[in-house]
Amino acid sequence: MNERLVTMLLPALSGSSAPAFNVFDVMHHGTHEKQLSNVFAWLLDRDGSHGLGSHFQDILVDAVNRHRASGTEIASGSFSVRQEVNVSGPDEPMDIADLVLEDDDTRLVIENYYTSDGHGHSYKRYLNYATLSGKQGVVVMLCARVNSAFLSGGWEKAAVVSYPDLIAPLTELIEGDARYRRTHPDQVAFLRHLHHRFVKDRTVNDHDMIQFIDAMCSSGQAKHYRTQSVEAAAVNFADSLRDRAHDQFGESRALLQRVKAALKNHASRHLVPQLAQVLGPDRVTEASANYAGIYQWTVNFAVAGREGDGEAPLQLKFGPSAWWANESDQSWQKVVTDPDYSRLFLTHRSTQEIRQSAVTLQEVLDGLAADDHRLRDELVNLLNGVD
Repeated sequence: MNERLVTMLLPALSGSSAPAFNVFDVMHHGTHEKQLSNVFAWLLDRDGSHGLGSHFQDILVDAVNRHRASGTEIASGSFSVRQEVNVSGPDEPMDIADLVLEDDDTRLVIENYYTSDGHGHSYKRYLNYATLSGKQGVVVMLCARVNSAFLSGGWEKAAVVSYPDLIAPLTELIEGDARYRRTHPDQVAFLRHLHHRFVKDRTVNDHDMIQFIDAMCSSGQAKHYRTQSVEAAAVNFADSLRDRAHDQFGESRALLQRVKAALKNHASRHLVPQLAQVLGPDRVTEASANYAGIYQWTVNFAVAGREGDGEAPLQLKFGPSAWWANESDQSWQKVVTDPDYSRLFLTHRSTQEIRQSAVTLQEVLDGLAADDHRLRDELVNLLNGVD
């Protein structure tokens, strides 16, 4: 297996393997169009128990106007909502639209399907029904995924609206309304699950999968796709990937320990004396590296007039310890927004600040020169609050 494959695949594999609780997953809801049509019909009902009034209707009308190929803009109104409406004319085979919205002037006929595919429904019948009695009629294709290749038989003329087009602005609305969240906590919880299931945490992320395929091809592992049995190919690839990942993870821990030993040695022999020359002999007195767990890739400096609550006031961090401090430890208020974890990081407990060093892990492994003053200058600037 290509040595770089595990590294190349990490971005695509970065999602948590532990599934988060979501009511739609537990109930297997949303796997059939009728189930989601029920949810949308509830949201579109102005008098529904959601307590949103006509807000979701307004969101739908706005999305339809944005995605129509042509035609007069639809005005927001007070639409009635019906489900499972037969749009066929006399002597025509039955054709059931999932949702119909109607007011005095306008009729929206909606086909809801996972992909943007008419899947046998007649666009012409939908349009004829939408324009009955001279009303402004619009055919809407509502879908989880938009794929223009599936739009044929007239459906390419429909207003194609995706679930995120509706759910994302709905979420923005409720998250920006503290009063609604306070008075409708159950509805808010449900709508957040809706957002996570169909917008934020979609089961398949196209961008990540493209990264995955690129990594497979670039590393020579695309050969697994030739196996006809998908399950067998997946198992064989997973086995080889597991073995390679196991080896690389073990080797990476050994490298971290080498960096730690080299950095501790440099700090004790050269960096502490360098700091003493600038700050005075009693300001920074010693360097240590005695932490464990996620904190173990840290070199601590003892500072006169000890600051903090048991935590070393001045530190050099790298690798997992730097990642934990910068990404997960809420005690740090000033963090690095675009971190490069191939470099060292500096922390100051008093100001709750993390900074990224110019010094790389490779340079530490190669051996920092006794007259290399970069870390000294960076630590002095951090202590003095100089950017």
